[in-house]
Amino acid sequence: MEKQFDIFVAEAPGDLAVNWGWLVALGLGLALLGALAIWRARTATLVYVMFLGAILLAAATAVLIVAFSLTGYWTAFFVHVLWAILLGIIGLILVSRPAISAEAITLVIAFYFLIEGIFSIGFALFSHIRGEWLPILDGVVSVALGAILLSGWPITGLWAIGLFIGINLVLRGAAIVALGLGFRALSH
Repeated sequence: MEKQFDIFVAEAPGDLAVNWGWLVALGLGLALLGALAIWRARTATLVYVMFLGAILLAAATAVLIVAFSLTGYWTAFFVHVLWAILLGIIGLILVSRPAISAEAITLVIAFYFLIEGIFSIGFALFSHIRGEWLPILDGVVSVALGAILLSGWPITGLWAIGLFIGINLVLRGAAIVALGLGFRALSH
């Protein structure tokens, strides 16, 4: 992966190298947005859940349009209509009840972390791979995150999603800033 990145940076078009400042500005903007999401994790969680619900409502509308444009294919029509109804119901729940929806999503995330961590540890212990400490560490961190989310649930449901999104945005922003600064070095 690192080798592909080095090739990308080395063969970057001249326009990217000349306009490196825009990448740095984008990265700083994302990092700032991430810091804001971390600071206001509850608000970020509710906004994200409502945004996800709006996307599902838009998808339900699109699927309904596709269903009615497939004239002559009754099976496809009913499958699309049922899919649109399911998307619409879930979207309405997320938009109308974002706090309860965030708690439910956090519960699913917590169980995912627990199961993924247990399987990662088990894989590392029983597969006899070289350097098994890294998958074991990954599994331990996943189990710890799942346990933290479960131990404070349902309260963790009100801030965890916003916190995770904020951390992701900060790290993504830092990576884009690093990319921009790498292009800056190429432009000189």
